[in-house]
Amino acid sequence: VWRADALKALDITQPDGPSFRVDGNLVEWQDWKFRVGFNYREGLTLHQVEFGGRSVVNKLSLVEMAVPYADPNPPFPRKCAFDVGDYGLGYCANSLELGCDCLGHIHYFDAALADAKGEPYIVKKAICMHEEDDGILWKHVEYRNGHNEARRARELVISKICTVVNYEYLIYIRFKLNGEIEFEIRLSGELSTNLLSSGEDPADPAHGVLCAPGVNAQIHQHMFCARIDMAVDGDKNTVSEIDVVSHPDKTVDNTYGNVFGPTETVLKKEGEAVRMYDASKARYWKISNAEGKTNPITNKPTAYKLVPFTKGPAQPALLTAPDSAVSRKGEFATAHLWVTPYDETERYPAGEYTPQAQEPDGLPVWVKDNESIEGKDVVLWHAFGVTHVPRVEDFPVMNCEMTAFSLKPDGFSSGNPAIDLPPETNEKSKLDTGCCSS
Repeated sequence: VWRADALKALDITQPDGPSFRVDGNLVEWQDWKFRVGFNYREGLTLHQVEFGGRSVVNKLSLVEMAVPYADPNPPFPRKCAFDVGDYGLGYCANSLELGCDCLGHIHYFDAALADAKGEPYIVKKAICMHEEDDGILWKHVEYRNGHNEARRARELVISKICTVVNYEYLIYIRFKLNGEIEFEIRLSGELSTNLLSSGEDPADPAHGVLCAPGVNAQIHQHMFCARIDMAVDGDKNTVSEIDVVSHPDKTVDNTYGNVFGPTETVLKKEGEAVRMYDASKARYWKISNAEGKTNPITNKPTAYKLVPFTKGPAQPALLTAPDSAVSRKGEFATAHLWVTPYDETERYPAGEYTPQAQEPDGLPVWVKDNESIEGKDVVLWHAFGVTHVPRVEDFPVMNCEMTAFSLKPDGFSSGNPAIDLPPETNEKSKLDTGCCSS
């Protein structure tokens, strides 16, 4: 039975049309320019991403997942879906619905795939593109005279939704007016449930949560891996790790104990670049130009930074034991960052043939030779995810859980790249009735 107090209509309209332009798979919006791609395995891919006519990313896509379940009772020790390599996110893509999956003035991209016989077919509306309002981008009131300046944050959102058996993965890549790119994943759908195993307490399962009478939802993780082929002002880049710590330079006086700041460690070889996120140090990774391009204000190399967990809480890496079948095949998820020199044959972090591989493949094999990555054409592999202890409220269909990372300009521009946005007032906004409506 639907609730009686239904929500009133909230319409998204753009009477002047959208601000983006599309030519085939080429998209231009404000200072952004990029190409949209799609394939059976990764699904949505973005290519040749530029901001202000300068290169930022060569290719960005989601290249693997591992979803282990934490129940030692048979057959669950081997229950771990590698959804990208096993199923293919492109094959699992939804045909999106106007006015439901996507609101506003929408541009859709169809996707061409091949079936099991090699025959081509079209997935209509596989990718959605639209603009969204995201609140205030920047604001200041001059306290001396009360003058106010504020600008709204508009985003260009490229999205796809994949149904992988019971789960839905909603992927949103958000381009922002200030030069940021946010890669957001929302998880919905149905929990993978089971009857309790022999010997378990029917009122208090050891490896899951009762989400309905007699129905157990196992504790599990969703580990994702994004492949980020960076190109900050050119193909040759250097990656460094930034930690914010107390009194970083002991040669600086700290009489009053209030000194803290960033320390930077250049990651010179592949072995040094297998890294874990540390929220206690506000850790992020900076990708700097290594071709002599410098910022006119700082005189330091132009750069972007990879900031983990910009939505949702910070999460652990893969929690299965190192010698488990899951960890051996999903070793890419045991660290939050890997960096390798670009190699066109190195495409998937768990290997090219995920289900069939007899031995570990992918990132742990590629980094064994410990190649130099300083000042090279580098690829960042960012593993992140959601550790899911189910709740009763997740049943029968789960409200969206969320995680994201961001690529933010860090000395790429000479100031706020959105400072030149003209002021605007939304004339459609109305005051509600009541004490403050006049």
